[in-house]
Order: sequence, then C-alpha cells, then structure tokens
Amino acid sequence: MAWTPPTKHLKKKELVSYARFYRLLSEQTNFMDPNAVARFYMGLIVVIDQELRRNKFIRLPVIGDLALVRQKARPAWVGRTHCIIDGREVLKFYPKESFREHYNKRQPPIQA
Repeated sequence: MAWTPPTKHLKKKELVSYARFYRLLSEQTNFMDPNAVARFYMGLIVVIDQELRRNKFIRLPVIGDLALVRQKARPAWVGRTHCIIDGREVLKFYPKESFREHYNKRQPPIQA
C-alpha cells in the first residue's frame, strides 16, 4: 500500500495557497514585491536541488540539513512471490538542535 502524507485529511482552507505563501513571505521581508519573493524562493529550491544532485547533502543555515540517504535492500511480497526490493535514495531532513528545541519548548511537559 502506498504511503499517503498526513496532510491528506486537511481541508483546503487549512492549507496555505501559493499566493498566500508568497504574500506572507513578502510581509516578512519588509513588503518586498511578491513576484520577487517568488523568484528568490524558486532560486533557493534550484540551489537545494543542484547541491543534492551533486553532493547528496546540503546544510541550510539555522534550519538544518537535507540529505539523500541510501536505504537498505529489504524483503517484500509481490503478490504471492517473495522478492528483494533494491535499496534506494530517500530524502531525509535533520533539523538543527536549536530549531528542534524551539518547537519542543512549545509542547506541554511530559506527565507521568
């Protein structure tokens, strides 16, 4: 069975549209032109893509690291046949400790 993202159950109104995302990003950059913000954002995506293709790793300051990690080969059932699925590269995100702590502080304390 294919994996579906946990955002599938969200209604459209709860998700940020492209126009609203660029507008919010524009507000954070002192009301820069939303088209310029969109071009900058797409440039960032291109840089990330090129670095992942070249080095399979990129460090994003303040946020964390993105890496293409090779998964191990694993057994699987294909119909009634038992076979081995070859390893493949998957994208992993490793947040910086300070970034993780920022969001962990917002959680209520663990109660026993």
